[in-house]
Amino acid sequence: MNNTPGLFRVVAFISAMSCASVATATTGYFALGYGARSMGMAGAVVSNPQDSIASASNPAGMALVGERVDVGIRFFNPVREATIYTSAVGAGSDYGTPYDVDDESRRNLHYIPNAGYTSRINDRLYWGISVYGNGGMNTTYDRNLYDQTAAILGSGAPNTVPEGVGTGAPQTGTLGVDLAQVLFTPTIAMKVNDRHTVGVSLIIGSQRFSARGLGNFQCLTSYVQANDTTGCPFYPNFPSSGLTDNNSSITYGAGVRVGWIGELSPNLTLGATVASKVYMTEFDDYDNLFAEQGDFDLPANFAVGATFKATPKLNLSFDFQRILYEGVSSISNSGPVLGPAPNPPVTGFLGADNGLGFGWEDINIYRLGAEYMYDNSWTFRAGFALNDQPIPSSEVLFNILAPAVIEKHATVGFTYQPDSSSEWNFAYMRGFEETVSTSQSAFGVPASITMHQNSVDISYSKKF
Repeated sequence: MNNTPGLFRVVAFISAMSCASVATATTGYFALGYGARSMGMAGAVVSNPQDSIASASNPAGMALVGERVDVGIRFFNPVREATIYTSAVGAGSDYGTPYDVDDESRRNLHYIPNAGYTSRINDRLYWGISVYGNGGMNTTYDRNLYDQTAAILGSGAPNTVPEGVGTGAPQTGTLGVDLAQVLFTPTIAMKVNDRHTVGVSLIIGSQRFSARGLGNFQCLTSYVQANDTTGCPFYPNFPSSGLTDNNSSITYGAGVRVGWIGELSPNLTLGATVASKVYMTEFDDYDNLFAEQGDFDLPANFAVGATFKATPKLNLSFDFQRILYEGVSSISNSGPVLGPAPNPPVTGFLGADNGLGFGWEDINIYRLGAEYMYDNSWTFRAGFALNDQPIPSSEVLFNILAPAVIEKHATVGFTYQPDSSSEWNFAYMRGFEETVSTSQSAFGVPASITMHQNSVDISYSKKF
């Protein structure tokens, strides 16, 4: 059958996707699931592929979902808050009321497109492509929490700090970051025999990043340390141009993912997949923010899964995944520690090979999904996922920019199939509120970051 029109639709969608808003932070900054059907299962699809976006989780699945095209969109609502408790050391307004510096990030609604296409080459060999937002981080605080904290705690400035105003510190404007990652995964998958399937994907990545309002950290950059002879007592005479408030910087890179799915018995199917690090070019406009002169690779990860056919209509799937954030220096290197605000680092300065990072740790993710085929038209799904906390309490200060603290997710979803060649898919996800706090941030006062989130996925699928 000629599937060219379906392929053209996917290519057109891929082109439009480059302009999409992609910002997500669930299991660290990876997405919980990719596509509405996967999300309905809380991402537990390593051994139970759902559609042609399967190569985002396990490329072997592309040979098991049939010839099809899938196009979807996620409406993502992360709610992020941060507080620096300046009142803990007696700092407050001139009227005697303790004053904490806090704000909720705006821009709380994002749309994240995804798409996939699979086609048969022969009876055993399939090819396809999946396109999806891998993850990202986004915050926009109208109040610059770093500026205002420095103003309250330092330089003998007046304690009254109105919203949006700081004294005794450089006014560096709106605070926040925007990191978006889009992955293209062209895939070849083969049915080795009737029970075992393997697949391999080339991971082609593109990411966009910008940062705003980080001028308070100029003295911690490797550039300023090398070029400012005054010792940078508060704000440098010659600030780095590679730290903050530049245009969006775009990088590209590649990696590989391989996978296997095997039916051990009519009731038990296993799966396994491993993805290399995606090696990206450097963010040249932010070479004094990220360690290793702007390097920001995508971390390696691996997963295993099992699906048990409990009844002819009910499948239960369990996945275990590990994301190796500690393999990327700009993510895992420690951030600022306690000292004068902002303080000298224990290791290197921002942008250096051993420069400051976000202090993230490797995490394990446990997913449980259920799929119930009610009849020929309706399929219902539900899932729950639990992951480790990637952000230690000692790293709260820098992670005001990226408060990816969610640990528990619950999902529900369904598929409606009006005829044998098309279907509509829906999923809802709730990321339960989580807070990470410290009694002594790098400013010397307590701080906390909080997040909860909701998302809705909708997709349309056409089978050939």
